[in-house]
Amino acid sequence: MEAWWEGLTPLIKGFAVAAVFFSILFIWQFLGALLGLHGDSHDDAGHADHHDGDGASFTLISVRSVLAFGTLFSWAGTLYLMSGAGVILAMIYSFIWGVAAMFLVSYVVFRLVQLQETGTASIWSAIGEEGFVYLNLPPEGVGKVRVMVSGVISYVNARSRKGESLAAGTKIKVVGVIDDNTIEVEPITGEGAN
Repeated sequence: MEAWWEGLTPLIKGFAVAAVFFSILFIWQFLGALLGLHGDSHDDAGHADHHDGDGASFTLISVRSVLAFGTLFSWAGTLYLMSGAGVILAMIYSFIWGVAAMFLVSYVVFRLVQLQETGTASIWSAIGEEGFVYLNLPPEGVGKVRVMVSGVISYVNARSRKGESLAAGTKIKVVGVIDDNTIEVEPITGEGAN
């Protein structure tokens, strides 16, 4: 093994060391994302993706995409140079592989964020569902209700449709959506909803 390593050119050694370095960082970043070790669910590029209510934004330059570029660029360079490709050709091919990895990782993160947002935007599916007041709804104020959202029991901010106070435990029906985080409810009295 040592003889094989010593037989490599300095350029190949440089690419190989970079490949191992970037691979370790990329695997660490990937495992951290899988295990939820990041505080933010979005790509942590030193800045969080900002959403203004119109969905996820595609971000090409991020920690993950740069690590993906470095990993594939250095591995491709190592393999092309070891196979006897010229330095210029190896650099061009390696750069293409690195850019492809960068786009792929950015696209996957973008789609995952979209899926996550789609799940949270399903508050509209609560319309017509029945539930209970969890935290008192004050007059003209916001409390919390326990209601089904996309088949999952959720605790959602809520306001009474008529602005009346509703005590915890009151049976309610969702009649509208005020914004992305708040629904409109009315109490269920007698045999059904008003």
